[in-house]
Amino acid sequence: MKSLSKILIRYLATAVLIVLSVLFFNILLYIFLTFQLLHSNSFIERNTREIAAEFISEGNVPVLSEKGLSYLESGYAWAMVLDDGGAVVWQWRLPENLNHTYTVSEVSAFSKWYLDDYPVTTRIIDCGLLVTAHPRDTMWKYNVSESLAFLDNLPGALTAGLIGNLLFVVVLCLVLGLLFYRSLRSIAVGIERLSRQEAIRIPEKGMTALLAHQLNQTSKILEQQKAHLKKRDDARTTWISGVSHDIRTPLSLIVGYADALKSDPALGEEQRQQIQMIEDQSIQIKRLIEDLNLTSKLEYEMQPLRLSSFSPAGLLREIVSSFYNQGLPERYSFDLYIDPAVEKCQLQGDRQLLQRAFHNLIHNSIRHNPQGCAVTVSAWPEADWICFRIADDGCGIPDEVIQALTQEPSPEADSEHAPNVPHIMGLRIVCQIVKAHGWILQFSDAHTIHIWAGS
Repeated sequence: MKSLSKILIRYLATAVLIVLSVLFFNILLYIFLTFQLLHSNSFIERNTREIAAEFISEGNVPVLSEKGLSYLESGYAWAMVLDDGGAVVWQWRLPENLNHTYTVSEVSAFSKWYLDDYPVTTRIIDCGLLVTAHPRDTMWKYNVSESLAFLDNLPGALTAGLIGNLLFVVVLCLVLGLLFYRSLRSIAVGIERLSRQEAIRIPEKGMTALLAHQLNQTSKILEQQKAHLKKRDDARTTWISGVSHDIRTPLSLIVGYADALKSDPALGEEQRQQIQMIEDQSIQIKRLIEDLNLTSKLEYEMQPLRLSSFSPAGLLREIVSSFYNQGLPERYSFDLYIDPAVEKCQLQGDRQLLQRAFHNLIHNSIRHNPQGCAVTVSAWPEADWICFRIADDGCGIPDEVIQALTQEPSPEADSEHAPNVPHIMGLRIVCQIVKAHGWILQFSDAHTIHIWAGS
């Protein structure tokens, strides 16, 4: 489950990175907005101060310079100056409804809020009270008062709030990550069991509900296919076993009668040869049936290996001698080479099956070269392996046979339109026996086969 831990760590790291990025962006936005607010306030205060500085008093009458008027025209709606009694002693574009004497309460009200919906600012000058107004709906004005104790505690409160938010987000990420991990863990366990061809049933809930449903459906389909294949393979194995059993008895009778007829002195030489051919073909059919049974058992791992320790040098000598003892024609010859180091080696394996495999390889060279050939059988040590080499100088193994044995079967293999594949039963059994022992078989070329056996 290390992969799930990595997924969880990456998930949490991504979540924390996103949270920190959002917090950093909010802090930058807060700083930017605060700066803009302070800049706006300072801009208003600065303009009002600059306008107030342009007033001069001529006989207790305020007069604004041209520069001050340019300030007003740059963004103000109107302006006026009130004396100590609240009377308007100077005005600029003042609306008629606002041109009157103001009481103390009215001055106090509009200095904090609005005057006829105009946002106004006030400033004391030598000639009285300067009131400047911005156009309506261009400024927001609010009178705020707070205690110094609150302002002193405000930075600490903001910091505590940020830390609390960060901790809350981290805990939330951990909880969500744990839930996500549990969902992924069930998915990972299901996939792992599917790889072992086991049936699964994953709870279909949470963030991985759809994926869990698809895996459950896949498991159901695989189970159905597995049951179908098992049923088909059982039927195939039963059929092969039954046919083999039914054919074995009449074959034994044919061989027995053929052997009896051969000894009949009344038969001529031609009839004897025909009977011998019948006997040889019957034995060949019997051998093919045995090969069919054996390859079926090896394919479905129904043939247990009877492991024992044996000498590979002795095995090769025994096989080659058996061909000579059976009356090998003179057009065939054997060249047996066994490295002295192999004489002392011992291998673990099913000696009977391995004898069958090597016998099939040599017999193929003889059977497929009726004109005769020279067969070379060699064995030598190579690192931690023992290498066997079987070669001949005959017609060689056809390319389509090597291709059929070394490549995965295609979907066309069972089709009625599949190409004709040559008879490869003997070589297929060799490949299955070698594979069952964990050894390696390689077709080096059309004339040479190497087998590497673990020592």
